[in-house]
Amino acid sequence: MTMAGSAEAKKKHKTPTVFQQSVSPNAAIPDDAASGPSTPLNSTITVGKKFKGKVVGDVNVTGIQTTGSADGAADDLGFRLIAPNGRGLILLGPTFIQGASIGPLTSDDDVFTEICYSPPCSFAPQTLGPPYAGTANLLFNGASGQGPLAALNGLPMKGTWTLSVWDAEDIGKTSVLNGWGLQITARRPVT
Repeated sequence: MTMAGSAEAKKKHKTPTVFQQSVSPNAAIPDDAASGPSTPLNSTITVGKKFKGKVVGDVNVTGIQTTGSADGAADDLGFRLIAPNGRGLILLGPTFIQGASIGPLTSDDDVFTEICYSPPCSFAPQTLGPPYAGTANLLFNGASGQGPLAALNGLPMKGTWTLSVWDAEDIGKTSVLNGWGLQITARRPVT
């Protein structure tokens, strides 16, 4: 009996290995500036204390969704994920995609689907076109993306993660960031 009780106690105190959260900011992305740099919209998700000491084993950016005011509004947008330690990774750069709106789009290194804005696209076995609703990786985004997301593996999970979205083209075509999320699987730190 003692052994069974001990095993049950261990199961109850098992530390979490997957963090998953989505937010719906429904916030306007500032339009491109007439001169100078664009002003980003920053939306955050905080990974809490129960992940203290855990490091990233796999990270996916989930459900990125925007609504644009006109055809071409999505072309203007750039997306950067910033880890709690300040390391950033461009997910998509401006002028890489087409259309008015995006998503919901999930970025996941483990799929062999590329974002295709101008067919024919032939780098990956499968493609994802406008409005980019589905799951794709960053490996085939050329100079536009800095992927893969695996570049964030090994970083501490705990802290505030930021999705920074900016409008770098065409004044007058505006967008709203409707939602996004994170799914992070922990791995043990290498010592």
